[in-house]
Amino acid sequence: MKSAKIGRRWAIGAAGAALFAMLGAGILPAHGSTSAPRPEETAPRAPAQQPNILFILIDDMGYADLSLTGNKLVATPNIDALARDGMVMTQFYDAAPICSPSRAGFMTGRFPARDRFVTYIHDRKRNRAFGQADWLDPSLPVLPRMMRKAGYATGHFGKWHLGGGRDIGDAPLPSAYGFDESYTQWEGLGPRVLPTDLTNRLGQQSAELGKGPVEWLPRAEITRRFVDKTLDFVGRSKAKPWFAQLWLTDMHTPWVPNAEQLAATKGKGATPREDQFLAVLVAMDAEIGRLVDGLRRAGELDDTLIVFTSDNGPTIGANTPGSAAPYRGRKASLYEGGVRQPLIVRWPDHIAGGGHDAKSVVQAVDLLPTLAAITGAPKPAGIDGIDMSAAWRGRPIASRPDIYSHIARPGGEAFGPLYSIRSGPWKLLMNADGSSPELYHIERDPQERQNRMADEAAIIKTLSAKLAKWIASLPAPAMPKRRPK
Repeated sequence: MKSAKIGRRWAIGAAGAALFAMLGAGILPAHGSTSAPRPEETAPRAPAQQPNILFILIDDMGYADLSLTGNKLVATPNIDALARDGMVMTQFYDAAPICSPSRAGFMTGRFPARDRFVTYIHDRKRNRAFGQADWLDPSLPVLPRMMRKAGYATGHFGKWHLGGGRDIGDAPLPSAYGFDESYTQWEGLGPRVLPTDLTNRLGQQSAELGKGPVEWLPRAEITRRFVDKTLDFVGRSKAKPWFAQLWLTDMHTPWVPNAEQLAATKGKGATPREDQFLAVLVAMDAEIGRLVDGLRRAGELDDTLIVFTSDNGPTIGANTPGSAAPYRGRKASLYEGGVRQPLIVRWPDHIAGGGHDAKSVVQAVDLLPTLAAITGAPKPAGIDGIDMSAAWRGRPIASRPDIYSHIARPGGEAFGPLYSIRSGPWKLLMNADGSSPELYHIERDPQERQNRMADEAAIIKTLSAKLAKWIASLPAPAMPKRRPK
């Protein structure tokens, strides 16, 4: 028996088990028609009842780190089960290839460079050097405030990295953005947990800032605490729909499994460091399974829309564990491996199980308008995202506005240009002065092996003009000088 909080049904036929089996094997056929949604299907609606919403965001998880998407070293059965019971979108893009701007894109529905989110928030000196804001402007349209206005209880549990940490102790608390409660870590203020075994001073710096009670735990126990906090929030919020963000840090270095976790993967990696990486991946998957079981026991699972993805590609470094295969690039790169992720969505009776959408091009900025449409919340003005819920109903999105991205880095790295536009099947990358342009037909060449700059003059002219215009519209950054060669 489902609770009274279930929203309206979306008519979707059941997907066959064979489709999920092909997805698990790495064979990725598309399903559904390619017709665009009608305007009345994408306009905000006001359902009488609203689903709970759980948004799980993993830090630094590569495209192929899940067994669902190609990991042959270990299995991630609980995350895979979300896809088996729901659907996977495989042309999903983060708003940026690094922590803070990626998260800002989810929160605001806006391309984060518009709001001076161009790299990860560090200390004030480095932020100034890159033109990076010290924190997300709380006056912007933000997802949790929208959800609260729509009648939701709101909670954030896990990594924040949108302000607060290092030498920035005056950043707004998560409550300033519409969260009823929060529990975060060293890159945020308010109630938080700090690791006893972090090898740098970030935890101690956070504690010295004050602004909230602080708990200390070994890093291997922190995800369990975040899951416990999420389940506690759910248990206390059952009288109304709830919106919870669970933003986990397991896949971000350092990987510090406990002895029991490491024993489960010892020898499975090519190096001891990869064993550690695999250990925290398996442990994180188990915690997600415990979370799902907790929602089931609480009678909330069938009424809950679960959204799962990662904030950017795998950790930087040659021979570093984590895989973006088959794509080029990693974290901090605008190549596909830095920004392309599987997006998993699960919502019983509304999203068909075993579904796969390889056609819809969607980005992090689309989450806010999509949830506005589903919950009946007014869509804020000034956002860049579109409603992608038609694709979740089995109608892939045939066309959309262009998507833009930017990463601020010192010059000289081998991570590629700093700006990009994805327009239909084409992707152009270049620097602010137009240098180092690269053009790829992503539908035919998703691995970005064939630079088409020599033979697509008309496409280059159009896209370079669009991208230059977008770059000119951004707040002027104070970029650091190039590193000496």
